[in-house]
Amino acid sequence: MDAGAWSCGMVAGLIHDIPSCKELVDRIMGEAEQIIRSRLIGFLDGTGATRKVA
Repeated sequence: MDAGAWSCGMVAGLIHDIPSCKELVDRIMGEAEQIIRSRLIGFLDGTGATRKVA
């Protein structure tokens, strides 16, 4: 790694942390649950509208 050439683009600037596999899956599951729950509220309150998740 120290003597080799590395190729990376602008996306490298978007990496803020390197989570473990467990942390990554937990984040994905948490975000998915939040999105599903927010959309389900619209169906349950009778409006049928989805709500934006922050």
